[in-house]
Amino acid sequence: MKKKVLLIPLALLLALGVVAIGCPAAAPEVVTEEVEVIKEVEVIKEVEKARPWPERPIEFVILAGTGGGADRYARMMTGINLKQKYVPVPLLPVNRTGGSGAVAMDYVLKQAGNEYVILITLNSFITTPLFQDLPFSYKDFTDVAILALDNFVLWVNVNEDWQTYEEFLATARVESIEVCGTGTKIEDETLFSMLAVVEGLKPFKYVPYPGGGDVAKALAGHHHRADVNQVSEALPYFPDYFRPLVVFQDFPLEVPGLEDVPLAKDLGTNISYYQIRGIMAAPGISAEAKAGIVGLFSKINEDADWQEYLEDVGIQRVFYTGSECMDFWEEQQVLHEEVFKQIGWID
Repeated sequence: MKKKVLLIPLALLLALGVVAIGCPAAAPEVVTEEVEVIKEVEVIKEVEKARPWPERPIEFVILAGTGGGADRYARMMTGINLKQKYVPVPLLPVNRTGGSGAVAMDYVLKQAGNEYVILITLNSFITTPLFQDLPFSYKDFTDVAILALDNFVLWVNVNEDWQTYEEFLATARVESIEVCGTGTKIEDETLFSMLAVVEGLKPFKYVPYPGGGDVAKALAGHHHRADVNQVSEALPYFPDYFRPLVVFQDFPLEVPGLEDVPLAKDLGTNISYYQIRGIMAAPGISAEAKAGIVGLFSKINEDADWQEYLEDVGIQRVFYTGSECMDFWEEQQVLHEEVFKQIGWID
């Protein structure tokens, strides 16, 4: 076998401390091709290990349209990082809508090994692969954190006659009410379908929109009669256009003007349902990059501006990482499978 000399640039050797200026240079080492390849790989690994993360902007993928909850929270977090510089590069929010979140999920999944792509999640992170029978699940992504559990409020247009939740139910038992929400067979339609089953209502006429911002505008224009948007999405239209009838969670809202909105379970409807605000990353990233991303959102979770914002819109702040995060997703998978079977969406 022909032998040849392994040549490594002097600048790289200096950077790695292999050669020191002023010292006599050692004679070139003659090695076989196999040894040469091994040494080249080792040098590359040393350089990669010394490389800081992050070096460039991070794409922050949003799986819903502009103006909705996911969009608002993602852009809120990008602003917090820009202000505090928790990482020295910007987060670049990009809305990738379509397929009830499937387009965004598929995009991030195909970025395997890319340490500069992250995804804000909703319940659709579970429901879309489940309902569409997609060839991936939450287990195929790199887990980062669950940051918050958001609320679902039943809002009606102020021009409707319903003043109470009970009046709404009375109508829904005798006629099919036209409602609107984000996506198809994900969070909003899931909740309306659960409500119809639990309360024995006529099936709702559900009209989907790309994001919560579009839903709010549609209800404000009285194109539909009700929605189940989060407080963050509905506040710009309350109280001039929206009337809240009930909230589907375990504790009262602590938002000015909404403290007296009753809990569904206190009115006999045994439904508590939350919108999951979490972060996932592309699969196959390095442990260093994952630690960096988790660290970033840990700092955002403790940020005063973030905490104040969540309080203003009545969101429950949490921080689940590691096994706790994945256990939570597994619980949600089981829950939604049961719900989907109950409402007849899957066998």
